[in-house]
Amino acid sequence: MTNLLGGVVERANKREYGTTKVYIDNKSKLFKGLLDENDCLMSHTDKVTILPTGFRNIGYTDNCQNAGMENEEKRLYGIQFHPEVNHTNRGTEIIRNFVYNVCNCHGNWKMSSFVENTIEKLREKIGSGKALCALSGGVDSSVASCLLSKAIR
Repeated sequence: MTNLLGGVVERANKREYGTTKVYIDNKSKLFKGLLDENDCLMSHTDKVTILPTGFRNIGYTDNCQNAGMENEEKRLYGIQFHPEVNHTNRGTEIIRNFVYNVCNCHGNWKMSSFVENTIEKLREKIGSGKALCALSGGVDSSVASCLLSKAIR
């Protein structure tokens, strides 16, 4: 994202690998409710040295001056660490903040409504026609087959 939007990414003098203290701007929607420091899993040899126009820094480490960036107006966020792993303290909260505070999701989606809506859409599309489903035995085709079988009963 940095490269595509005109910022600069360069090889770091020191590789960051493992749990690293990240100093964050908890005024950012991404880090709402977190402390100013957070231990995060790093695994990189490159770093953002110049932010793209319109972005501001929201996190840094001792070796990486731009470990987090945001352009709130365009709702673009970038981080140099891995919130999805157990080694990142409060990583789940960072992901939750992204989903609810940045993407404005509401948390009212239910798997059952997905199934019902998909079956209804299949019925509308197929109508009184015929359907063919190839089943490999993998998860994707198995789910597709199950939904299709419920739609054409």
